[in-house]
Amino acid sequence: MISENDILETLRSHAGIDAAQTGEASLRAEIRRALSTCSDPQRLLDIGSSEWEALLEASLVPETWFFRNIEAFEALAHWATQTWLPAHPDTPLRVLSLPCASGEEPFTIAMCLLDAGIPPECFDIRAGDISEQSLTRARHAIYRRNSFRSGFDDVRYAKFFDDLGDGSRRVTQTIRDLVAFDRMNLVNPTSPLPPSDVIFCRNALIYFDQNTQRAVISTLHGTLSDHGILFLGPVEPPVAIQCGFVTAKIPMAFACFKNLNQPTTPDAPPKPRSTIRSKLSGSPLHPKNSTSPTRAQLPARPAPLTPPASITGSLETARSLADAGHIQAAADMLDALTTSETPSSELFCMRGLVSEALGRQELAETFYRKALYLDPAHYETLAHLAELLELQNRSAAAAPLRRRANQIASP
Repeated sequence: MISENDILETLRSHAGIDAAQTGEASLRAEIRRALSTCSDPQRLLDIGSSEWEALLEASLVPETWFFRNIEAFEALAHWATQTWLPAHPDTPLRVLSLPCASGEEPFTIAMCLLDAGIPPECFDIRAGDISEQSLTRARHAIYRRNSFRSGFDDVRYAKFFDDLGDGSRRVTQTIRDLVAFDRMNLVNPTSPLPPSDVIFCRNALIYFDQNTQRAVISTLHGTLSDHGILFLGPVEPPVAIQCGFVTAKIPMAFACFKNLNQPTTPDAPPKPRSTIRSKLSGSPLHPKNSTSPTRAQLPARPAPLTPPASITGSLETARSLADAGHIQAAADMLDALTTSETPSSELFCMRGLVSEALGRQELAETFYRKALYLDPAHYETLAHLAELLELQNRSAAAAPLRRRANQIASP
């Protein structure tokens, strides 16, 4: 007799869907619904059957939008024009977006490369996803307001869309012709992924267990050319650094290069946090013009508890110290600030980040939990604490934090 656990394991092994990360209760509910309506439950284990495909689609989390964390796209355009193309004048830049969901990411890549003055014949974009429904939507290229939640720069990007007049936009044919969509399985590829000089694989690893994360990074390592660049989601670079990559040290881009002096080691145990995240891998503690220690321009979320002006100014000073590599000095300043001012979620979140950079994991967790006590919807703290727990092999504790962060990030 087919059990829920049998189906969960098949989803995990074939598509990397980890119930602990995507929400076990809702996933089991989908499985029970499928079992109750399927005349032959065995077909739910038959990869490729219509029943299997329907369950797979119901289990996926296709979350994306145009210009998401635009710093990554700007970093790509700068790197391509200043580094890659001058060194490879006769070879098109090969870009892979995987998983691409409904296509906003690869289309954004095409727009940003063109906007940087790179001729279309100088790059080739391939995009893939395991979801046929998402690929169909990507090929239609019609999008509504939810796909533009980062805002829309009419001056730079309106030329790449046709306004359909009903609140939706369609990507122009010129841009659509620059992206080739194919079904690809990141976790269990039936054929090798296309060799690439640029890979965007953002916010996919967070849905996998640790073994799957390392296997996926190993696959990406083999797919990426030796001098190419990999773009990941805000909390994902530490996994890549464990498995043959080094940070590109591009603020807010979450990009990595291959570590050509170290082969990929997907089965290696996680390195100590202090080694992986020393000085936060060389990246700033915050984006510019923000007192929040986030690693990305985050989606809109409920307004945080605003710290007083005196705390804000001191947080900026502490951030400057940490960005310059003076981590202990930043920690000392934050210690003094905590005793002299009314604490805030922003202050405790920064203390958590600085404590991590010093290798003090237990203290970092304490500060993160204090930040969440003051502001349970503090997105940055939820993301950082979830990552910390994941790297301590505490996935069960990290999962609800990840779900809360995802709920806050989704409008």
